[in-house]
Amino acid sequence: MSNLMKERSSSPNRKGSRRLGIGIIILILLASSLYLVMDASKGRPYEVGGSLSGVKIIKAVELQEGTTLAITTDSRLLLLDGTQIQMEKEIKGTITDIAVSADRSHIYVGTNDRNVFVLDPLLQEIGSFPVNGKVIGLDATIDGVKDATDGRDSGGGINVAYGIGQYTNKFWVGQFDEAGNAIFKTKVGIDVTTITTGKDGSYFGTVDSKVGLLSPDGKELWRTNLIQPITRLSLNANQELLAGDERGNVSLLSAKGKVIWTQPLSAYPITMLDEAKQSGHIIVGDKDGSLFILNTGGNVLYQANFNKGAISSLIHNNEKELIVLTDQGRDLTINLHKALQANTQNKIKTGLIIMDLILVLTAIGISISSVPAWRKAAIQFGRRLKRSRTAYLLLLPSIALIILFNITPTLMAVFYSFTNFSLKEPLKVIGLANFVKLGSDSFFWVGMWNMILIIVTSILKELTMPLLAAELIFWLRSSKLKYVFRTAFVVPSIVPGVVVVLLWKMMYEPETGLINQFLGVLGLGALQHAWLGDENLAIWSIIAAGFPFISVFAFLIYFGGLIGISRDIYDSSAIDGINAWGRFWKIDVPLIRPQIRLILFFTFIGSIQGFSNIFIFTRGGPGTATYVPGLQMYNQISSANFGYASAIGVVLAILVLAGSILNVRFSKQERE
Repeated sequence: MSNLMKERSSSPNRKGSRRLGIGIIILILLASSLYLVMDASKGRPYEVGGSLSGVKIIKAVELQEGTTLAITTDSRLLLLDGTQIQMEKEIKGTITDIAVSADRSHIYVGTNDRNVFVLDPLLQEIGSFPVNGKVIGLDATIDGVKDATDGRDSGGGINVAYGIGQYTNKFWVGQFDEAGNAIFKTKVGIDVTTITTGKDGSYFGTVDSKVGLLSPDGKELWRTNLIQPITRLSLNANQELLAGDERGNVSLLSAKGKVIWTQPLSAYPITMLDEAKQSGHIIVGDKDGSLFILNTGGNVLYQANFNKGAISSLIHNNEKELIVLTDQGRDLTINLHKALQANTQNKIKTGLIIMDLILVLTAIGISISSVPAWRKAAIQFGRRLKRSRTAYLLLLPSIALIILFNITPTLMAVFYSFTNFSLKEPLKVIGLANFVKLGSDSFFWVGMWNMILIIVTSILKELTMPLLAAELIFWLRSSKLKYVFRTAFVVPSIVPGVVVVLLWKMMYEPETGLINQFLGVLGLGALQHAWLGDENLAIWSIIAAGFPFISVFAFLIYFGGLIGISRDIYDSSAIDGINAWGRFWKIDVPLIRPQIRLILFFTFIGSIQGFSNIFIFTRGGPGTATYVPGLQMYNQISSANFGYASAIGVVLAILVLAGSILNVRFSKQERE
């Protein structure tokens, strides 16, 4: 019998030891998994250089191995050895595009003042010729050109896209020899944005989302519609056309102009499009600084955002590494093999993180089942939940609606405050940039000072006049008079608040307003002012609007509090000889303190959030004399700067939250 009792008593201990052992194993697995996650995160497939810091390169082409030709935003032509500037040259006009001849012996430079320059590899000018329009893009022909008169080979040839105006049909693609003789000039219609040359002829992209092909003699062979305005064109080894557009899409077209696939990559314009020479992978860069590596089927094998400016050019391209430049003077060296492996590592890392979460939940479950107190609490919670399931089910629709319409918009506003959310550019997380911007926003800080002034004066108004009116009516002896006066104060509340504001605005009119007219009748013309047009008076005029400041809401709250006070207390105070003033301070104010606190709370919130009356009165003017943060938030929303407006809203919400916490704390102290 005793052995049986020992066995039973030791059984829970064995179970506890077993659970403890399982918990230790789980912790070991968790630690191992975390180590693997960290190990998978080690090493990145790229290095960021900065030897070109401050040089904003908008396009670069490889002249010879190790030597690169680049153009900058300030129209300089640079000769780079690796990433070191070896030589530079200024070209008359603004450089729009560059190209290198097929034999790498000549450099072609196009400008917006209708000229094409021919240079040697040392940037010395060999010649130039004009075209009938600003140069949009240019590219060298594959095998030179034939003379238009006798058909003989006249050396290097240049395909030039040029045009007049913007969004017009006066745009051409022409082919010229280095002396400027035209082989053909084909009018292609609306704005051409980019061109490239292949064995089959000259390809062009347009602002109306089309790509087309001209034959070697200038005849249009086909034109295909894509999704967005075209920004970049490139040809792969199979002479299939790659096209990038304004909204981050890349498309592959066959030699006949049929779309093979389209891959949306980002929300930003494609600024670089090329093919890795040995592997055939497609290398894409965008204006946001993101780099993508795609296979020939358009699937993304690797992507990364460098936050170092727009990817402008691919200048080094072999089977081991790629070097790209950004328009902020950065060079990025990408290890192609590591980049292609990174996608697999990310999948492994994601799997390990999911496994970690499962292990953590398992460890929590084992811990709860192992500790008697925790296990008992979990069982009791489950029983209560089961017993009250009907009540929870009935509450579920209300909870869901609160989450949908109250909590979700709040969380969205907090999220958007850390982004550049607007209608002007794609959504991007920018961290604390919006809040940093608030520090130098003079409109916001002027508004903060005005808001503090409005809070203080609003509190004074709500604590005095409505309470005085409530006291006077409460102590009237006649019940009928009480009813009449109470109704007289409440009836005006049926008039919309905006109507009251508009009436006061009319009263403040400098020429026909009631206030200035009244002062004139009294012979006080010297006191007449443009009340809302004077920077020193405008904010005080808005504060004074609504005199005698008897808010119906505050009046009814105070009156309700006074009604709730027992008559016995007043009778006792009369016996003790307390006068009306003492009765007010020693009985009324202490006993209606909850009502006073409620009025203060709503006045505080309303003063922070409100701006509608200021918008109607002055729209924040004159200057910034009546500006408030709520009005700045409204103006930013009107300008579609939703991210910055959300940041202002978050700051105001923090102020409201601070006031709410203080209100709750004072309420708790009073109850204690």
